[in-house]
Amino acid sequence: MTAEAASTAAPNAGFADRYPLLHAVFIDPSRRTMAVASFTALGLYALILIQSVLTSEGYVRPDGSMIGGDFTVFWTAAKTLFAEGAGALYQPGMLNERLNAAFPARGEFFLYWQYPPTYYFVVAPLAALSYPVAFWSWAVVTTGAALAALRSLWKAWLPLLVVFASGAAWQGLITGQTGFLTAALIIVAGGWADRRPMIAGIAAGLLTVKPQLGLLIPIAYAAAGCWRAFGAAAVTGIALAGLSAGVFGAETWIGFIDAMSAQGARMGADIFPYHKLISPYGFAMTLGAPASLALAMQIMASLSLAAFVFVVWRGSASWETRLMALAAAAPLASPYAFYYEAPIFFAALLLLAKRGTERGWLTYEKHALMGLWFLPVFAPGPESFAVPALLAFAAFALCARRVAHECGWRLPKAV
Repeated sequence: MTAEAASTAAPNAGFADRYPLLHAVFIDPSRRTMAVASFTALGLYALILIQSVLTSEGYVRPDGSMIGGDFTVFWTAAKTLFAEGAGALYQPGMLNERLNAAFPARGEFFLYWQYPPTYYFVVAPLAALSYPVAFWSWAVVTTGAALAALRSLWKAWLPLLVVFASGAAWQGLITGQTGFLTAALIIVAGGWADRRPMIAGIAAGLLTVKPQLGLLIPIAYAAAGCWRAFGAAAVTGIALAGLSAGVFGAETWIGFIDAMSAQGARMGADIFPYHKLISPYGFAMTLGAPASLALAMQIMASLSLAAFVFVVWRGSASWETRLMALAAAAPLASPYAFYYEAPIFFAALLLLAKRGTERGWLTYEKHALMGLWFLPVFAPGPESFAVPALLAFAAFALCARRVAHECGWRLPKAV
């Protein structure tokens, strides 16, 4: 044992003797403790969902919130697509009009359709289903995709159980958003680039349905010389865009560009929910920084993240280390990333835990992981405090520390 490990172990041993239960739960949990905690969390989530469904009216809770959160937008978009055409939702006020008609018990909606026309391919099948069936089908399919992708990284059942019992997984479920789906695509795009480059590139191309989350993938591919994956991604993205223009009309892309311009203006307004963002831009705006300063901070952060990914993918031959860097950096590279995108961090954190289990934990690494497992349940938090951004920064810092250690950069020794 190193001197650092001995100095850390001694106080922990004393704490364990005095407070064995707290030590077993918070300091050095056993496999049994982690399994019990995970099953307990899943049980609580199930009870909350059952209670919400039983007390809801048309999946609208008594407090006016929706079971499924943003999924209402996807389901309504699918219905509108077949009823009025793909261009309808890009018209100002159209989405809220359709939402208000579909969920009258909810009250007024103030949402916007800001997805590219390619996203219609994702939501179109939902039009054939009632809202409850569509929501639970979406939850099963997207969660299953994330589970399959994560299982390709580590086949042990307990780590996967812990991941899907986390606070971030709970947020991914109840918001009804795309976090699980985009997490699966990034895992395939980043983890398979050198082993199955065509499949990886196709996954990267499919991620263009949420283009802000794939900004770092071309940089990663170029740094590592993964040109087959790069080419497959480009062809897939272009083909998907061309197909959407042919099916839904080229004017839908004009509508999308106009919608993005309007969204950019809203992001500079005081009414935007900055505290729900996980980006440096959202963090700065939550603290009251001027929009110009917040944007400058985001640009510097995005360039730094791009450099980080480039260096790691250029210098490391380990696909696990590469994926850890990409998955940890991708959610922060765009100013427009919400707390429900946190499942993208799952790949990086799972690989970190795998390396810690196999090669030894860095100082306080395990304790930080435990905090990140639980604390996201409190997101998004109060409007005056950037809880999601702070948790995202902590997740990136933890993963970047492990990546640097794996690359042989100067870091504390493993214990």
